[in-house]
Amino acid sequence: MNWDVFISHASEDKAAVAKPLADMLQAKGLKVWYDEYTLSLGDNLRRSIEQGLGDSRYGIVVLSESFFAKKWTQLELDGLFALERPGQKKILPVWHNVTATDVEQFSSFMAMRLGVPTTSGLDHVVAKIIQAIRRDSEPSTIEAEATSSPQLHPHSTALLQAAVNTNGRIMASWHLGGLSVSVGGSSLGNDGDPRAIALHLHSFDELVMNGLLEQKSKSLYVLTQEGFDYQLPPGVFDAPQPLLPSLTPTNLQTATEIMQGAVSGNGRVNSFGHLAGRVLSAGPVKWESSGDRRMEARWESVLKELVSKGLLLQRTQQAYMVTHLGFLWTDTANAAAASQS
Repeated sequence: MNWDVFISHASEDKAAVAKPLADMLQAKGLKVWYDEYTLSLGDNLRRSIEQGLGDSRYGIVVLSESFFAKKWTQLELDGLFALERPGQKKILPVWHNVTATDVEQFSSFMAMRLGVPTTSGLDHVVAKIIQAIRRDSEPSTIEAEATSSPQLHPHSTALLQAAVNTNGRIMASWHLGGLSVSVGGSSLGNDGDPRAIALHLHSFDELVMNGLLEQKSKSLYVLTQEGFDYQLPPGVFDAPQPLLPSLTPTNLQTATEIMQGAVSGNGRVNSFGHLAGRVLSAGPVKWESSGDRRMEARWESVLKELVSKGLLLQRTQQAYMVTHLGFLWTDTANAAAASQS
């Protein structure tokens, strides 16, 4: 094999996911087949991609609404399925702004595979990809790892325990005031608190990613067999410390101001245009571009990076919300700034 991984993606996801993911994997020492790295002017596109698929150990598939809508990406996925052999994993799914229901509607085969969501941050996605590759390279470690339960955030454990003790179902319903979460008919909070909402969403992603919970619809989560069998750790334990991502130095100051504004307010960031330019708001803080295209380009670059690093979750074309990781990142940045003052 000439390549460790092949990245299959829709062009719409290139800037936010595929390109930074390729860069990060290459920086970790992996040989990455990625169109911008590999293709040159005049190359036969189809032949080069077919060769890349065949010469790669794994295919990373960035599943998104854009991916689902394109025929070309589906042909690449079909090619990866055709190359898989019994007992040999070839496809590593990455979920970008899609749910388990979305994936199931696209492909029942892909829905059966554990995917890693980009909402956890691309650093986490990279760590999971490298972990999967190492597990296949060192099969003797699989049995030992499988016997130990994943370490979860205490809130994830609490949700899991509550579901095990009732009917194995968790409901999460959005409303004007925030997010309502209930287990077995009992409410766990009707929260408008942005930190509480971010923590709920983090726990859902963590439980789904570890195969303990399955998302059946936008509001319904159901425990899997692994979820029922999960061995709850005894006593009180601290939350696992996530790896906080670093941002591009040119974006850092603007990103910090945006995140601090959002965290100090409602945990929301909005970016919308009007006749005089664009308006960017983060919690109680608002900026206007007054038609300054350089400023608008900087905002766009910063927002894309914050989403790709898992600090913001893009809910609509204009609206973003701070993730659990985003709150932790901002708290750390604020603490560092306070210690220097």
